[in-house]
Amino acid sequence: MAGEKSKKSGEIGETLASALLERIGWKHLIHNISISCNTPTHVNDKGNQRQSHGEDQIYLYNNPFHDDRTDFVHVSNKNIIGSYPKEGTLRAQFKAHLKELEQTIECAKYNQTLREIATNFKAKKNRYHAGLLIWLHNDHEDIEKSILSDLAPSRLDLNTDAPFYVVDNGRATFLLKVVDDLRRRSTDGDYQFFYPRIGTSITVDEMRTGKELPLELLAADIIPAVLMVDGTKELIIYANESFDSTSYKNLMAYGLSFASGLITSIKIGMPNYNPARDDEVAAQARLAFHSRPEKISPFSFNRSILDLLQEAPQ
Repeated sequence: MAGEKSKKSGEIGETLASALLERIGWKHLIHNISISCNTPTHVNDKGNQRQSHGEDQIYLYNNPFHDDRTDFVHVSNKNIIGSYPKEGTLRAQFKAHLKELEQTIECAKYNQTLREIATNFKAKKNRYHAGLLIWLHNDHEDIEKSILSDLAPSRLDLNTDAPFYVVDNGRATFLLKVVDDLRRRSTDGDYQFFYPRIGTSITVDEMRTGKELPLELLAADIIPAVLMVDGTKELIIYANESFDSTSYKNLMAYGLSFASGLITSIKIGMPNYNPARDDEVAAQARLAFHSRPEKISPFSFNRSILDLLQEAPQ
């Protein structure tokens, strides 16, 4: 019975993870590759050397933030049919999940199948491996719970230079709300994520917008996007933080720097912005950039009846 429950949980986790990644533009995921183990220190539960590592998903993309680089993202899906465990168990399981992912990446770097995949993809000269742990739970009563603050003090002791990213229910919910809002605002899904000039990119080889969300933005609390509205480009910034005057000023500064005078309309989304309560605070904060002609307006990407205060009559 325990085996059946574990199998069902795993199937649910893979379904949820695949659906989430598809929403953020990761369209061509490679599923369930078996990676031969070539490291003697990788042992199974019985203390014997592992024969292989199972890859849940692998995703390749050309990184827009670093020149001449293709990223190999090794995705591990974990799912709990109930709720996340208590803090001590949570951290222990987290370390075990990342250790498993670390060992998979360590052997995957030398895997012939992945080399053939890279050739077919026409991967760039610099090839970079990273881990993505998607760890979800299914307790509807606390479905948006984030565990990242509980995991932050964890000491991982990993022997790798590969970075690791974590998507929990809180992060997954934020990503879904961003995509759902973009789909609602756009016509036929005609929107793109915006890739600001960060990292080491100095050439113009990579586009500054695209349909896929890179790892750096997947883990960020600010996600910018561009869409066409009546033939004009509009910049939308989604911030996973509470509205107040200081936060709004900072986000306006980000938006104006991203727009570079080329986009005249900027919208800034924050989950708890309330136009009935916060409109005067927003108007006063806007005065900090009174010399800039761009139209800037805040909104909440959590839908409610109050949205009608900001929407034109149908």
